[in-house]
Amino acid sequence: MSRPRLARRRPLAPAGVLPLLAVTVLVPVLAPGASASAAGLGPTSACTDLLAGLSVYGGSNQVAKTGSSFSSPLAVQAVDTGGCPMADVQVQFAAPSAGATAGFAGGASSATVATGANGVATAPTLTADEVSGTYSVVATSGIFTASFSLTNSTVAQATTVTIAAGSGQAATVGSAFAQSLAVVVSDPFGDPVAGASVDFQVAADKGATASFASGGTSAVVQTGYDGRATAPQLLAGSTSGTFTVTATLAGTSSGAAASGGAPATFSLTDVAGQAYAVTAGVGTSQTAQGGTAYAVPLAVTVTDVDGNPVTGATVTFAAPPTGATGVFVSGGRTAVVSTGPTGTATAPTFVAGQSTGGYVVTASVAGVAQPATFAMVDAPRTSAAVSAPPGTYRLVTSGGRVLSSGGAVTYVAHTGLAHVVAMAATPDGKGYWVATAQGKLEAYGDAHLYGTPTHQQLTRPVVAMAATPDGKGYWVATAQGKLEAYGDAHLYGTPTHQQLTRPVVAMAATPDGKGYWLVDAGGGVFAYGDAAFYGSAAGLLHPAGKESVVAVAPTSDGRGYWLATSSGAVFAFGDATFYGSSTRLSFGRVATLVPTRDGGGYWLVGANGTCAGFGDAGGQGTPTVSTSSPVVAGAA
Repeated sequence: MSRPRLARRRPLAPAGVLPLLAVTVLVPVLAPGASASAAGLGPTSACTDLLAGLSVYGGSNQVAKTGSSFSSPLAVQAVDTGGCPMADVQVQFAAPSAGATAGFAGGASSATVATGANGVATAPTLTADEVSGTYSVVATSGIFTASFSLTNSTVAQATTVTIAAGSGQAATVGSAFAQSLAVVVSDPFGDPVAGASVDFQVAADKGATASFASGGTSAVVQTGYDGRATAPQLLAGSTSGTFTVTATLAGTSSGAAASGGAPATFSLTDVAGQAYAVTAGVGTSQTAQGGTAYAVPLAVTVTDVDGNPVTGATVTFAAPPTGATGVFVSGGRTAVVSTGPTGTATAPTFVAGQSTGGYVVTASVAGVAQPATFAMVDAPRTSAAVSAPPGTYRLVTSGGRVLSSGGAVTYVAHTGLAHVVAMAATPDGKGYWVATAQGKLEAYGDAHLYGTPTHQQLTRPVVAMAATPDGKGYWVATAQGKLEAYGDAHLYGTPTHQQLTRPVVAMAATPDGKGYWLVDAGGGVFAYGDAAFYGSAAGLLHPAGKESVVAVAPTSDGRGYWLATSSGAVFAFGDATFYGSSTRLSFGRVATLVPTRDGGGYWLVGANGTCAGFGDAGGQGTPTVSTSSPVVAGAA
């Protein structure tokens, strides 16, 4: 630590009187902001309350623009001979009366302030006058003084570069950005600086970049009277992506000074041009068994003439309308997909059709002459089992045995119930109900019982049930079409005796639970509430009297449904997509159809436990069940 500087003053004797004794007064001069104790002048004895000197506490060596205020106030500290800060000491701050100077409030050249408890006296705000130069403001108390060095300046100092326009833009590769890049250069007081040189520099990058119309990746521009510098027009490079341009103070003219400052950074994007090519990804040649999903999704990449990936291009995948062909899950023969940030579009799961043979699926983009092609082969399917991960579903037998596949959980291996006819699952798949022909219900997992039909309510056996979407209620249906609603389920109607020519065999609820369908054995469909009628299988079954409908299942949006028959035929209505049937498989009698949770496929379940998956349904299990206790229902 440096030692404090001491100023000496020798007192004069009054006129005509000889000095009896020479006295030397030591006045400590401290560094700005330093206390007496910090300078090694701390109290060495009790405080004396006798002023020993003033020291600069803050505000010296400042520069202010002419006519503006100094940023920091002037302050001094007073200490006594014991080194203690002195309060209530009157200190006068005085600026020069002419030349370069400054003024306090009202233009006064001086101001008197008392020290506080810490011995510090702080002057009022000081404003530089219109004359440039360096000068001193002196703080005085009695015989003690402290001096502040201040400077008034007319020269603007360029310190800050701020973006004024042009950041966040995008331009097609090879074209000009719509708005020129511009910055404003200002001094520490926020005033614009004219004549400052600004260097605009495109960041070096192996990918996206740009160049100025004046040539090259850099341009130096001087600010105008308003402190604004505008770069030449910027041209996007040939590679798409995001890049930056920095604007940095490079120097000044007209007497302005430049002082560092962080550069301004523009973020810009080169966007791919129009689609020029469609290129198929992997999976251009595949084989799948009828009714099953192809292993590799069909995908393409769309690029512009420079090979840049095109985002947002509309790709239409199309399979042949007839003959050997396939279907997209929930989309039929065509699927329309937009490309993502990498220019890639992936079609929904593609499922082989029932007719065997080879064919081509195309992927086309408007304006591109040559589509991408995929060679597909639908192979014969001779068995229910296929090579795929197991599907997630549950089955129940008439004897109450519960069978699970994939991720489905069995909460009891055997319910202990007899004459089971129906099953329904909770929305999260973590619970289920089973119902008997006599109307007895049991709940497992997170399913709850909300009621059961009484003997008085049942005149015909129970044949079906369906749960509400939230799992807080359900319907129970009898063979004659009578319904009972429990929990938050509501009745919306039932078929009359005149409408029914065959017994009711199945039911399904709409996705919002505000309607339902009932289906009779002959394929008749009865819609109630917000359930819409999309068609029926009445008159389509063969041979007469030997085939019956056994199940109905809605699509995920409720705008269609499937009907399944005992021979394995599947009828698709509304927006339901036909993925295949088991009529050509050694299957036996079909007991039910269980849709996948996303509606992109289904399982056909035989009474003997054999399951065949179609669409995006997973692999199948073939549990062994007793012929005396066949599978009767299922749920995903």
